[in-house]
Amino acid sequence: MTLSDEMQRLSQDFRGAYDDRITAVAGIRTETAQELSEFHAAHQEMGEEQRQRLSENRDHLASDTAAFMKETHAANQQMAAELRTHLDEQESGRRAEAAEDARGRAEDVATLKSDTAAMLSDFQAAHKVMAAEQRQRLAENRDRLTSDTAAFMKETHAANQQMAAELRTHLDEQESGRRAQAAEDARGRAEDVATLKSDTTAMLSDFHAAHQEMGEEQRQRLAEDRDRLTSDVAKMRDGLQAELSEARQVWSSFTTLMQQRRAGKPAAAPPPPPLVKKVVAPPLPVEEEVAPDDLTAIQGIGAGMQRHLNEAGIYTYAQLAASTPEKLQWALGDVGRLAKVETWIDQARDLA
Repeated sequence: MTLSDEMQRLSQDFRGAYDDRITAVAGIRTETAQELSEFHAAHQEMGEEQRQRLSENRDHLASDTAAFMKETHAANQQMAAELRTHLDEQESGRRAEAAEDARGRAEDVATLKSDTAAMLSDFQAAHKVMAAEQRQRLAENRDRLTSDTAAFMKETHAANQQMAAELRTHLDEQESGRRAQAAEDARGRAEDVATLKSDTTAMLSDFHAAHQEMGEEQRQRLAEDRDRLTSDVAKMRDGLQAELSEARQVWSSFTTLMQQRRAGKPAAAPPPPPLVKKVVAPPLPVEEEVAPDDLTAIQGIGAGMQRHLNEAGIYTYAQLAASTPEKLQWALGDVGRLAKVETWIDQARDLA
């Protein structure tokens, strides 16, 4: 495979990773909108239940008032009949009792109205308190979400800047080495091209592993804070697009340097690497205790990937060397879909 083909394949890998990230952000936006809709529906349902409860209480109060007035009216009619029977004998007493009864009815009606007004006032006060608590809780959640989003964007921007600086430094070192070895013969130039290609592959593998680990952490944070506002998600997407544009500019500068090198001093195509027969290490004997190795010493394996390998039962270089690419891909699942497991196995054999 020529250098241009390799560059084209790496560009396709970058575009695939970018499309995956856009898809993940779109899924997060959909989940956020759905949860906001569910929260709004629950809030409306609670308000409807409160209104229904108030309506039922008013109906009960009206029914009790009507019954009380009916009983009072019946009692008044009976009392009036008795008073009319003894009107001649107790005219003065009837008038006094009638006045007292009227005052009692007026007091009862006033008391009933006062109790009704107090109960309605309590209902309204309770409803206002509940609404105020809900508004305060929503405001606190919004403020906390805004703070977490700002911190997350700041960390992501710093990590991307550091990664871009390391990439530029590495490219500068490669360019300095290339100029120092430009005066060598054809064999030296071929070895230089092979070394540059190997270092570039390792560097991109490290970058891909770090990118996967960072993406895993971002997905976990977004899963925990999936109720973040749509505007914050849009800002995060814009920041990621800017960082990707910067990475593309760095990669374009590297491609330009390689083209200038080929245009300045054409060199014969390097001979194809000799075929090396892969030797599969024999399975390890079963031991009672296995001392774990530091798998992060292998290029392309970070702390997060080492954790996934340990969960799959791989703790040592020997276990990794004895495995196959198919077994590793199956054990890691979606996490190892784009991982360069073949290089891991080769490096593990050397370390083992």
